[in-house]
Amino acid sequence: MKKLSRTPRNWRRASLTLGAVALAELYFDGVNDDGGIDGHPVELVLLDSGSTEGTAVNQFRKLAIEENVHAILGPSSSGESIALQTFSKDLTVPTIALASSSKIVEPAEDATYIFKQYSGTNESLMAQLEFVQSEGWTKVGLLHTNDGYGQDPASRIEGVAAEYDIEVTGIEAFDATTTDVTAQLNKLDEGAPDVVLVWAVNPANAVVAKSASSIGFTAALFNAPGAGSAAYIENAGDAAEGTYLQGSVVLAPESLAEDSPQFEITNTLVDDFQAEYGEAAGQYAANGWDGAILLENAIRAAGLPDPADVQATRDAIRDALESDTNEVVGVNAIYTFTPEFHGSKSLGGLAVLKVTDGKFEVVMTY
Repeated sequence: MKKLSRTPRNWRRASLTLGAVALAELYFDGVNDDGGIDGHPVELVLLDSGSTEGTAVNQFRKLAIEENVHAILGPSSSGESIALQTFSKDLTVPTIALASSSKIVEPAEDATYIFKQYSGTNESLMAQLEFVQSEGWTKVGLLHTNDGYGQDPASRIEGVAAEYDIEVTGIEAFDATTTDVTAQLNKLDEGAPDVVLVWAVNPANAVVAKSASSIGFTAALFNAPGAGSAAYIENAGDAAEGTYLQGSVVLAPESLAEDSPQFEITNTLVDDFQAEYGEAAGQYAANGWDGAILLENAIRAAGLPDPADVQATRDAIRDALESDTNEVVGVNAIYTFTPEFHGSKSLGGLAVLKVTDGKFEVVMTY
């Protein structure tokens, strides 16, 4: 747990998750080096949610009530973020969840103060199924973890697949902590799918890949964004080869053309992260970068109210997030928010990647 120094009239931003902290800190270091926002440095109050919903709620309350922050970034899991929807509204603190489930911001009347970076469940399913369609595949299965991240696509896939005239041949769930999913894969295999969409987060994705390899599973595996990390390939080893991911261009920045709207921001992230930490930035780290971009854009668009008036500033940031997030270019996506949906419905900025020779390569962009 880390708290940076602060003064009463500075912008104060808090994060509940340490997973994307390095990039958020790096981003705001750059903002502060350039003079801050209207002369005010952005100060960070960092608390660890422990990746549990109960702790996330407790830390959220501390940030909102005791720390009196202007806005909150985080947490990074969909389950934690969904749990914070009510608290963000009741405590009137603008919150940008670094997670993807559409349930975080639905229904709109209950999500008045919470937003989310990255594209939603429907959009990720649409991106997956557009690629499925382009490959000439017509039958898909769904294998998902039995949690907020996995249950959301399970409730939506039939409707989305119908739009693409694609048959859903089976849906199976598994516990994210299990070490084997051969039973679920064998059940899905009975429907003879061309591809199985895997909705889980690391390391569960590697368990799926290894289980599939162990039984000679023939359908392609197509991971949702939860597998968007080099850790997937490291954990799955050879079993990851040939599998797909609907994820972020940051995993293969060399694939971006210079005229891509994401080229500059992505390569800035990659170069700065490499220089600071000596390793490649991943999709999860980019969540913090994109969240910081969205927050800075909202603060500037808010017209810079007096930071000393905390609630007025919170409300101004909330309103700006809702009304002034329009085609904001990030690394993981290109974001537009509306009063009806506090996430981005666009497929712009998304990508499909394939594991080839032990690394990700972009095979399709939107």
